[in-house]
Amino acid sequence: MEKKIQRILVRQAKLGDAHAFIKLCEAYRHILYNSAYKILLNDEDVADCLQETEICAWKKIGTLKNEEAFNSWIFRIMINIAKDTLHKRVEVVEFEEKHGGVEETNYEGSDITQELNQLPEKYRIPLVLYYYAGFSIKEIAEQVGISTNTVKTRLARAKQRLKIILEVQENE
Repeated sequence: MEKKIQRILVRQAKLGDAHAFIKLCEAYRHILYNSAYKILLNDEDVADCLQETEICAWKKIGTLKNEEAFNSWIFRIMINIAKDTLHKRVEVVEFEEKHGGVEETNYEGSDITQELNQLPEKYRIPLVLYYYAGFSIKEIAEQVGISTNTVKTRLARAKQRLKIILEVQENE
């Protein structure tokens, strides 16, 4: 979306214009969905995450100071909600393992979705934001709240781990 149009729509949304806010969300819906899916790997969780993201963004649109940073801002909201979803999922799995009734879920995909799922969250999120969402290292650092050098290190380690996972699977 063109920055000038985005600025206008953000200003209108801040004044309570729901249609302007919907246009903003629609402009980023596809890339938000793809990024959330690469993090959560589950359509139901992604749908919930995106719905929560839009609700939270609508409630807090008045706090956005830089209208040109709407895309980074809404991605940060989505990432935080996705992280919360992952943490809740881990808690449920731990509970089920303690109390029985674990049901294995099989995620199918022709891309490297399953392999991405094997990476720890701290590596998977920067990788998804960099390669799937197209954010710069500086933007990822701002969104995740870490230094640019840490983002670079995590990207390098994520690629190394992903390579090892892919090599092991190829040899099986």
